[in-house]
Amino acid sequence: MRMREIDLSLYFSPCPYMEAGAFYIDDTARLGRQVEKYTVTEQFPSVQGASVAIVGLAESRGGMQAGTRCDGAEKIRRELYNLYGSASWGKMVDLGDLKCGKTLQDTCFALSEVIGCLVAQNTVVVLLGGTQDLTYAAYRAYARMHRLVNILTVDSRLNLAEGMTADTDPMSAPLSHDSFMARMVVEPDNCLFNYMNLGYQTYLVDGEATGLMNRLFFDACRYGMLRDNLQAAEPYIREADCVSFDLCAVKKADSPANPWARPTGFTAEQACQLARYAGISRQVGVLGLFEYYPALDKDDDSAKLVAEMVWCFLDGMEHRLDDHPMTATGVEFKQYIVPLEELGQDIVFCKCKQTDRWWLELPCSQEQKKRYGRHCFLACTYQDYQTAQQNEVPSRWWSALRRLK
Repeated sequence: MRMREIDLSLYFSPCPYMEAGAFYIDDTARLGRQVEKYTVTEQFPSVQGASVAIVGLAESRGGMQAGTRCDGAEKIRRELYNLYGSASWGKMVDLGDLKCGKTLQDTCFALSEVIGCLVAQNTVVVLLGGTQDLTYAAYRAYARMHRLVNILTVDSRLNLAEGMTADTDPMSAPLSHDSFMARMVVEPDNCLFNYMNLGYQTYLVDGEATGLMNRLFFDACRYGMLRDNLQAAEPYIREADCVSFDLCAVKKADSPANPWARPTGFTAEQACQLARYAGISRQVGVLGLFEYYPALDKDDDSAKLVAEMVWCFLDGMEHRLDDHPMTATGVEFKQYIVPLEELGQDIVFCKCKQTDRWWLELPCSQEQKKRYGRHCFLACTYQDYQTAQQNEVPSRWWSALRRLK
């Protein structure tokens, strides 16, 4: 799809600090020298041919704490651009800070326009700052392109309907960072194929919310299941088009700049590894790092963490390879067929020899293959294959099959 002919610069303000290069002037190998930036002294960069576009966000009206702002993109940039990058990462641009609209809905519309233009030309978008309800803008960008989309959140909560009553209409309720997913689910022109959550903590989630996830055949993975086996998160991330990371998922000691962070949660190292999984995934077109409150970041520890997560994401992108069984060219697969007595049929697994990643083929008709495309294969792990060998159906297989209507 061709990029729409709009002037993206109209949506942005330059990075707010004057001496945009003063803090990394000592070395041309730092990221601050490699990224083309929109600042008060540098013109709006061309996005043509850019592999990555960084967008700063300050929109906070979807949050719960009045007077507390998520306008920390500047702090994150100062940490990010001091890090060393690689010339092989390709052209990277920083478009500056998205202007806040008169209403939150105006901001979402503008952001969805920007994301849509960039994703259409295969530029990956990195969102810094703002509240997590801005994930809705990324969803709308894909919906306008009439593309089925997988949204993945890394969050200690599920963001489905917290604070809503049974009579609340998500479409008429104000967009909020704790219920934005509900609006995606009920939209008339729904393009949401799957919603996946990594890291939710059971004692923070209403049982009705987990029940709704099951009824809608969405995927949710508790933090306790990933704590000692983070690699289990990789297949979920491999399926995602948009990865939305709420800093409340990181434990308080490692990231203090989120008012809802708790003593338990992902470590800083695990957060960076999840970001790297997103970078490696060829499907991820949007990475959002949300809910950073700079006023709470006295020693800039959270800004440093977000900067390192962006670095890990960029480094992972360098190793992207199309290993999807339906689209890959020039790579070899090994097929494993496992007969299951419970199903009365075989389950087919594919393993890419180059990446060592596994896929599970879903039984689809030709009409379903035409309609759902890549979704007819499910990213999985070697452990899923071992489960099938024990004559057990992998749990994700059932949900995936039911999403193919």
